[in-house]
Amino acid sequence: MSRTLAAVAAEPAEFRMRFQSLLERAASEAEPAREPALGPYVTISREAESRGAEVARLVSERLGWPVLDRELVQGLAKNLELAPRLLELMDETRVNWFSETLLNLFASRLVLQDSYVSMLSRGIALAAYAGPVVIVGRAANLVLPPEFGLRVRVVAPRTQRLAALAAREGLDEKSAGARLDELDRSRTDFVRRHFHCDPADAANYDLVIDAARFGPPGAADLICRALELRGLGA
Repeated sequence: MSRTLAAVAAEPAEFRMRFQSLLERAASEAEPAREPALGPYVTISREAESRGAEVARLVSERLGWPVLDRELVQGLAKNLELAPRLLELMDETRVNWFSETLLNLFASRLVLQDSYVSMLSRGIALAAYAGPVVIVGRAANLVLPPEFGLRVRVVAPRTQRLAALAAREGLDEKSAGARLDELDRSRTDFVRRHFHCDPADAANYDLVIDAARFGPPGAADLICRALELRGLGA
């Protein structure tokens, strides 16, 4: 049974402190002394502008589970003494040899993308060990063992994603199309480069939901119900 929203509101500060400690372990060379219990967790992969982050927030509220999205990048940046923006440039984006070399000339503490992905993956695993948790993006569905959580993909028709992007960024139809293609391509390249698979492959998920058809509240309902059926609900 879900905890109350009042209980959820009282927990973020405590969870952030706990997660910060986990990230410090992930950024260090030391491995955890023992293997704690894993999960339960929900990973939410999403097409750009499919409202996947909104779905994750609703799931978090209904279950009383914390949600991790940008906190993963920001926490690693803090531990590595790098600006979050530098890591965001490498997050879900392909960085080629020239870019890595150029950045190395200006950043004395540069973290190359492969190293970043390794530390990010460890951070994801440690967060799941401290579960329950909802993790958005960052290929978390490919990092965590499937038997301890629910792996979700949120999609939406291109026409609706285009309209959402154009409205949010004030773009015309042509510019919005080019920008959406860029976002889709960068996310696909990130997963293919580091995990050697297609992020759109349904075999990598337990549940694929069209958020345009069900709406974010309906999508959240489906996810919570699927957790119950798997015996993973709170």
